[in-house]
Amino acid sequence: MRATRTNRMVTWIVSASIAGLAFALVPAAAGDYVGYAVTKKGEFPLPETLDGIEDTELINVKWGEYEGPKSRIAVLEVDNNSSVSSFSVSGPGGQTYSYEAADYSRQVPVNGIEAMITDSMFRSGRFRMVERESLGDVLYEQDLVTEGRIAEPSGAKTGQVAGAEYLVKAAITSYEPDYKKRKGGLGGIAKGLFGRTKIGKSKSMVGINFRLIDAETSEIVFTKQVDVIISTTEFDLGGVGWGGSGALGGFISGFSKTPIGQAVMAGVNIGVFDLIKQIGNSPMTGSIIKVDGEKIYMNLGADACNPGDTFQAVSKGEELIDPDTGLSLGGEEQVIGTVQVVEVKEKYSIARPTGVEAGALQRGDKLISQQQAAPLEFASGWGGKTK
Repeated sequence: MRATRTNRMVTWIVSASIAGLAFALVPAAAGDYVGYAVTKKGEFPLPETLDGIEDTELINVKWGEYEGPKSRIAVLEVDNNSSVSSFSVSGPGGQTYSYEAADYSRQVPVNGIEAMITDSMFRSGRFRMVERESLGDVLYEQDLVTEGRIAEPSGAKTGQVAGAEYLVKAAITSYEPDYKKRKGGLGGIAKGLFGRTKIGKSKSMVGINFRLIDAETSEIVFTKQVDVIISTTEFDLGGVGWGGSGALGGFISGFSKTPIGQAVMAGVNIGVFDLIKQIGNSPMTGSIIKVDGEKIYMNLGADACNPGDTFQAVSKGEELIDPDTGLSLGGEEQVIGTVQVVEVKEKYSIARPTGVEAGALQRGDKLISQQQAAPLEFASGWGGKTK
């Protein structure tokens, strides 16, 4: 049964530090467990490390309830570094295609796996997802304006896209639907695995490498190699959210019935779990859009803040460029003061300065939330199957 957290005490955060900036006292209520493994025997809260848990227990993960700051993050195109060729499936807003099970044994559905990662991260409630494909379309329209191919008044305005703070890059390092029988290669898998041989008699293995990249500096801040082996097909989606009526559509309903599909699902859940551990409760950040008298317009809307929330305003200072690589290393950040949200719109908010003159603030100044998220909660032990 899912544990109740009604007796959790409110924790007072005395101070926190982001980029060397000090924060004042801000209450942060303890939250739900990060996630739960949904199994035939019930729901089990996940411990801080998943290394000893049986892979089949992680096919279906229900993410804990969360209300707090969220990092803006985009999932990049999935690479296929395995020896198996790739094929594409439809993405969000497009037509949904269905494939026979044999297709999954011969080729890696890279677009479908990208959609699965995005879907799992979104359902976790821990991230503000920036749609990579939509972002590309918008940037293309902006480029038409800057290149003079569209009249400026009618074109998209450069700088109007909320960029990602982090990028997630996943690569399929191995994809072996017939892992038990043919560890080194695939050969005639479609005939042996999906022909006359019952699917449940074979094991499947998938390897996925996850990288978390700082979008500003292009530095890799975290990497995780996930290897999963699955041999069962007796799995119920259980209404947790895989596919549903969303972008994954009919693709996931077929893919999830195969051992290799379930291995991918477990691998995605493990990867997202570790991403949450890295940045799943980072302070919300944004920027000042404009200053109009005592009104401070912020690029954070209803999904990011509430009236009464306070943000520390920071000037970026001079950008430091590495002479060897040409990459930005950030710059000296200086605390200007604080602002408090007074009105929240769908895509932006209005704040008033507190402890700083409005004239000291300007467009582009960074905003860092003083509303600290609750600490990540993990089970003290594991009640399900182990390896």
